[in-house]
Amino acid sequence: MNNVETMMNVLPIVLRGGPAFATRGTSASTGTKLFCLSGSVSRPGVYEVDFGATLRDLIDLAGGVVAGRSMRAVLLGGAAGTFATVDDLDVPLTFEATRAAGLSLGSGVVMVLDDTTDLVAYVRRIAAFFRDESCGQCVPCRVGTVRQEEMLDRMVAGADPRGERELMLDIGRVMRDASICGLGQTAHNAIESAVLKLGVLS
Repeated sequence: MNNVETMMNVLPIVLRGGPAFATRGTSASTGTKLFCLSGSVSRPGVYEVDFGATLRDLIDLAGGVVAGRSMRAVLLGGAAGTFATVDDLDVPLTFEATRAAGLSLGSGVVMVLDDTTDLVAYVRRIAAFFRDESCGQCVPCRVGTVRQEEMLDRMVAGADPRGERELMLDIGRVMRDASICGLGQTAHNAIESAVLKLGVLS
């Protein structure tokens, strides 16, 4: 079974019908969604909420940020997702609202990062992950994942961030538009988000 969450949604639809299922959530994102919260929260775990709950709602369900820490960022959707900031805490977690905010629901992973997180090391680890996970079948992903990691290394070493950002955007476009599978098409998301939205290495 590829997607357990999707299969589990079939049962209430069969038992009660589609219209009843659609009463939960929003008109464009119906039903409920499972979110896996981890990182700097008091009660990590899997939480099921109606589509339309906010990131703030989720973090509150998990007991809030660990005592004595403040939230620095949240990675939404796993390694192929995007970073959210404190300004995004009240964005409804729906397909339409996150898309409009430049965020991604992805797999439902919510990783809360506090003020002790080394964001540069975190982003470089994501880049290394995609470099290692690329199967190498298509050039955009095989080469692009290596090039974006090299770009981060140069920025850490003090290269002009403006030129590197332009290169990063070019690499991201090629990977998104020309990679064969979803891994290559999304491997730039978190890195681009960290550099442009969080200001990592800028």
